[in-house]
Amino acid sequence: MVPSQAWPGQVMVDTSTFRLTVDGESVPTESVAAAWQHVGKLLAAMERVVVGDSYSPGRWHADHDPTIRLTASVNGVSKEQLDEIGLRVAEGLIIGSRSGHFPKEFGEEAIQAARSLLRLLREAESLTIYTEKLEKEETITAANIEVAATLEQIVGQPPRRKIYSAIEGTLRRLTVEGKQGYSASIRDRYTSAPVQFSFSRDHLETIRGLFDKNVVAEGVVVFAGDLPLRFLEVPDIKERKRNTPLRSFVGVLPPLPDGEMAEDFLERLNDADSPE
Repeated sequence: MVPSQAWPGQVMVDTSTFRLTVDGESVPTESVAAAWQHVGKLLAAMERVVVGDSYSPGRWHADHDPTIRLTASVNGVSKEQLDEIGLRVAEGLIIGSRSGHFPKEFGEEAIQAARSLLRLLREAESLTIYTEKLEKEETITAANIEVAATLEQIVGQPPRRKIYSAIEGTLRRLTVEGKQGYSASIRDRYTSAPVQFSFSRDHLETIRGLFDKNVVAEGVVVFAGDLPLRFLEVPDIKERKRNTPLRSFVGVLPPLPDGEMAEDFLERLNDADSPE
């Protein structure tokens, strides 16, 4: 950020900003940390294209923020050149994400850094790019990456929703204690997705006693689209007995056939679960 007024004795300098916002709820820290390096390499590679091997290259400084925001001060490189660098990087990422091919001024180093940035979409919902010469922010939600004459398609993760739900399924997996305590997963009966949750040693015996059993777990669940991913906290988990009516559990019903009432659907499932 550039101050609006210089302090006595302070010299005002022009700056240029390039910003990349990584949207997503569960993007690993190491992926974001690596992205800082890739953005820096990409800007440095484009700077050599725009201004050549300057003895005094632009120095990009990162702000401490969830957004990767790099700002360069004019120092041997003009404001116009810095803006041009940011614009070419932004346009190259946008073009490359759509076609898999980067502009001709992207050398091998720039292409490698750009591919690494776009691969963040494996873990993020979208990448939003801003630079001062773009007319508006551009958001990338999917990318095609050309590697060894083939296109690798990467699609951003669906937006996350948090819903209080009941997940029914079999408790299949228990892990050993780690930094976050223990973890387990329930294979959801309707989607077959493993719905994960973490818990402390205090819950170990209870969870262990339910291993490989049909259970119903209630709590706040993070969904990607319609797919349940994980519980935010330790759920209230109980064994599902065959004679336990489903209406006794709180949750989200799957899509119902046209005209069928929720009560009729539950009755039909209860009848199917009841022993003959």
